[in-house]
Amino acid sequence: MSVPDVSVRDSLLSAGKRLFAELGYDQTTNEMIAEIAGVPVESIAREFGDRRYLYLEVFRQAQAEDGALLERFAGMGSDRASYHRFLDAYLDHLYEYPENAALTVQRWMNDATDFHDVEADYVLPQVDAVGKILDGLFREEVDSELLIWTLAWTSHLFVLAGIPRHDGSRTPADQVRFRRHLHVLTDLCLKP
Repeated sequence: MSVPDVSVRDSLLSAGKRLFAELGYDQTTNEMIAEIAGVPVESIAREFGDRRYLYLEVFRQAQAEDGALLERFAGMGSDRASYHRFLDAYLDHLYEYPENAALTVQRWMNDATDFHDVEADYVLPQVDAVGKILDGLFREEVDSELLIWTLAWTSHLFVLAGIPRHDGSRTPADQVRFRRHLHVLTDLCLKP
């Protein structure tokens, strides 16, 4: 059985995503990316122009993966069960794409601050899309934008770090417990 060839571009994207997610853009060098990708460092310039454009392409692809989830729920119902399905799908998506979660968390920690348009181009449109999906579900006194951010921050960090323990362990029971917690937390904000 033969293994399909992976293009230099795909190798660089994969290595870049891994390193940007783990170390952040600011701590990742061209040499590190090339070494992980198994290609000459000049390949970055040839394929992307420079590390900056590699980063933007990694982020664009990650956000496209995230955007596909939102498309699935664009016409969801406006009831409690639909909202729980959305939360569950969101968590499952983060578990499936933990590097996407890590890329986002790196940005939240002031990584790559010289990239001013990433949020405007990729993140904020998704927050707006979630707001439209959830429009009308919350009680009047709930700030729906801040609730969306609270759920995103909490979910991203839980997927990456779990519940802090002295031994550093994470269990499947923690995932069930966290999912249940999100349901209860958000139920408090939903209209009766």
